[in-house]
Order: sequence, then C-alpha cells, then structure tokens
Amino acid sequence: MKNNKANSIWKKLTQVFLVVLIVVFLINAFIYYNLNNTISQVDNVYSSNIQLNDLSENLQSIQDQLYEYLSTQSSDVLESYYTYEQDYRIKMRDLNQKVVSDNYLLMEKNIYFLSQTYLEYANEAINAKRGRDVSKYKDAYEKSDKLYDYLQAGIDSMNTTSFLENAHNYSVLRESLKVIMISSIVALCVVMALSTVWVISMTRSITKPLVKLADAAREIAAGNIEVDFPIVETGDEITAVAKACNKMIESIRSHIEETRANMERESRLKENELTMKSDLKEAQLKYLQAQINPHFLFNSLNAGAQLAMMEGAEKACMFIENMADFFRYNVRKLGHDSTLREELQLIDSYIYILNVRFSGEIKYQKQVDERYLDTVMPGMILQPIVENAVNHGLQGGEGGDLLLSVYSDREELRISVRDNGCGVDKDIAAQIMAGAYENSGEQKDSAGVGLDNVISRLRSYYNKEEVFVITPLEQGTEVTIIIPTEKRAKINDENIDL
Repeated sequence: MKNNKANSIWKKLTQVFLVVLIVVFLINAFIYYNLNNTISQVDNVYSSNIQLNDLSENLQSIQDQLYEYLSTQSSDVLESYYTYEQDYRIKMRDLNQKVVSDNYLLMEKNIYFLSQTYLEYANEAINAKRGRDVSKYKDAYEKSDKLYDYLQAGIDSMNTTSFLENAHNYSVLRESLKVIMISSIVALCVVMALSTVWVISMTRSITKPLVKLADAAREIAAGNIEVDFPIVETGDEITAVAKACNKMIESIRSHIEETRANMERESRLKENELTMKSDLKEAQLKYLQAQINPHFLFNSLNAGAQLAMMEGAEKACMFIENMADFFRYNVRKLGHDSTLREELQLIDSYIYILNVRFSGEIKYQKQVDERYLDTVMPGMILQPIVENAVNHGLQGGEGGDLLLSVYSDREELRISVRDNGCGVDKDIAAQIMAGAYENSGEQKDSAGVGLDNVISRLRSYYNKEEVFVITPLEQGTEVTIIIPTEKRAKINDENIDL
C-alpha cells in the first residue's frame, strides 16, 4: 500500500507539474534579473552627462543671479542666489577630488577646485556690493566671470568626452540586451520542448494501460467474460485496478458457473417433479376410472331417483338426489374454486345422507352471515372437516350436536365447525396443524382428502400460515377456517357437463 501511494498517478502528475513550474520560474527569474540589470546599466549610461548638464545649468543660474543682484541689489534675487549656490555645492561633492592619472577624473578635479574659487569670488562680489564698495565688487565679478567661462568650457569638454564614451557603452549594452533576449527565448523554447516531451511520455505511460483496460472492459461488456485484464506493472493505481478487476471477473465466472449448475440442477428437479405429478395424476385417473365411471354413476342415481318417485318412495327419492348432488359436487369441484354458498349446500346434502344412514342422530345447526355467501374459496374444504368431526368427534355418527357458524371478525371471515363429541388432545391438534400427524390413514375421509390436505390447500391458496385452527373444548372440538375478507375473486371453474 505504501509503495502504491509512493508511485501513485497523483504523485507522478504532481512531480511533473512542479518540476516544469520550477524550471520555468527559474528561467524567468534569470531573464528578469539580467534584463533588469542591463536596463539599469543602460539607464546609468548617460547619468554622467545628465549630472554635468545639471551642473552647467546650476552654474549658469548662479552667474545670472549674481549679475542681477549686482545690478538691482534685490533681496529676492540674493535669496535665489544662495539657493542655487547651495545646490551647486551639493552637486560638487560628486566630482573627483583625489589625485588620479585618468584624464577624465583629472578634469573633474580641476572643475571642483575651479568651482571653489569661482564661488569665493562670487561671494566676495556680493559682500562688496552690500558694502557699497564699487571697485571691489567690480573686480571680484570680473574674476568670477572669467572663471565661469573656464568652468563652462571645462564642463562642456567633460560632457563631450563622457557622451562619446557613453554612446559606445550604450551600443555594447544594447547588443548585450539582444543576446540576453535571444538566449532567453531559446532557453524557454528548449525547456518547453523538453517539458512537452516529458509530459507526453508521462501521460502515455498512464493512458496506455488505461486503453488496454478499456479494450478488455469492452470485450467483457460484449459478453466475452473469458478475457482477462492486462496487468501492467506501473506501480500505481492502474496495476491495483487491473488486479482487482481480474479478481472480480474470476468471481463472476465462478458465480456464473455456480448459477448455471444450480439452474441445471433445479431444471432436472422440476422435470422430475413434473414427471412424478404427471405419473401421479395418470395413476389417480386410472384408479378412479377403475373404481367407477362418474357418468354411469350419476345416470344410475338419477334413474333410481325417478324410479323411487314413480313408486311413491319420496324419502328414497330425496336420498338418491342428495347422493347424486354430493358425488357430482365432489367430481366437479375437485381442484377448482367454489363459493361459500356451494360449500354449505354440499354440507346440507352430506348431513342429510348421514342422518339417513344413522337414523337422524346428528343434530346439525347453521349460523351464517349471508353477506359472505359469495365469498370465493377452494372447493372441497368444509366437507372433510365435517366428516372428520362426525367420524372422530361424534364417534362415527352415534349421535351429537354439530354447529357450523360463519361470521366476521375484524378484517377476517371465520368459518367454525363445532361438535360436542369426545374432543381431541392438544398435542395431536398441534401436530395436525403442523402437518406432522400420522395415524395409518385414519385422518382421511371417504373421499381420500384429509385435514393435512385441507390445511395445505388453504395456506397455498391464501399465501398465509394462520388459516386453520383446531381448538379443544371442555366437551368437543372446534375447527376454524380464517379467510382474509379482501381475498375476493371470480370463480375460475371449468364447465363440466355431468
């Protein structure tokens, strides 16, 4: 991790940027220093001429003020004189005062001392004028005027000499300035070229692996998951990304293989299940066909009912009609939806048949909220529960009370079947609701449908576990079906002509 951070793309790009920035800054600083130095030298080339011109102008101002004062003796003029004299003495300090061999400096020394003498004569003339000594101030003025001419001639000569020398220096500096400018431009171009090559090389070293990764990603996106991401040991994040992508692709391949194997296994299981169901249905059909032909049974029962009616046996006729309705409902509704009304009609027929068999020993009562008679529910649900209550609660129809109630409890519809028979043990009731009770087929009714089948169908139909409750009572048992009232649908029943 530390190595990756040391060679990260961010650090590489930062190094390139900083190096180029520092080099360009140093070159610009070097160019600025040389240009500034050269420009300063150029500015100083004619500084000596400027100083000499100022000295000459200042000397002329002194001479003019001296002459005007001697002519007018004005105090304002005298004040101006002393001001110019003060400035001149300050400028004289820049002149050479030492013994040297250089002609130009020797000329400066002579100008300095001549200026001292000139100022002495000028001040002497001023003082003589103020003392009204006419002969003295005239003599002093004549001497100062001669020195003034010598000084101006000397300053002009020095100015000419300095100008010629400065002109030569100016030409040299100008050429130097051109050389510096050209050298700076060449240096900048070279640095920029080298920086461009370096940046291009660096970016190619970064983007080339990325292009390879992008090509591999496009292949994978096209569906070719057998492609591996190329590993380029750049030491940065690209290598880490490529390795991580290869691990991800390997995991995807393993997951796809595992999913394919699971799908194949599931497909085989479904095929086996479908085969088993098909075989089971075929066996059941053959079994039913081997037992009885439904059409023949219903036709025979109808013929028996007509015969009983013709002979005046009304009870026998009613019994046979109830038998026909019962078996017709069993065959027609097996595997299809029904309504609560039809289920209750079936129970009526079933109780009638039982009371004929057992001489009316079963006292059957109904308490039904008729608002729910059209509630849709699976077919053949109530009859197995009633038959179970008769066989196990009322000891096979030996006598007893049976109460069927239909009522609403909040958001649920409850169908209760209660008997006052021998009851059921709590553990057995719990095992039946859990689907774990086995009793050698005794829990099956005459139609071959047991309570475990009823519970399973209800849970599957309503997609809910709490649909069936067995409650042991002090005397007897109560079985309750709990139906959500929002489960309303049209009956999807096939037209069976029986």
